[in-house]
Amino acid sequence: MSVTFPTLSKGPVIINKSIAQDPSIRSKAEDGLVISRRRFTGNKSQFEVKYDDLPLADKTLLEAMQDSAGVGADTILWTNEDPNDSTVYTVRLSPEGIKFNIIPSDYDLHTAEFTFVEA
Repeated sequence: MSVTFPTLSKGPVIINKSIAQDPSIRSKAEDGLVISRRRFTGNKSQFEVKYDDLPLADKTLLEAMQDSAGVGADTILWTNEDPNDSTVYTVRLSPEGIKFNIIPSDYDLHTAEFTFVEA
């Protein structure tokens, strides 16, 4: 059962999309020649997401989503907030989960950083 990503009061500051893993298989022959081929599984993307100045209510929503998903145990339905790519992805949180930090100038605000890996 998938968990839905919560609607937050602010959009992310950064969304970096990249390839989650090398999609090739390589073997080295006895003569030093490298033989490679493409994996038959699809290319999975990963998204590094960062939020700044999140109020406590948004932090609580993200914590609840992380708990519901069991960090990376369950999938999350996430709509990319990049204006050029509003695709709905089925993703999992990376094993590190969400890293929260309090902003020292205002203890009611937080930053959140996490990585989603396409399921």
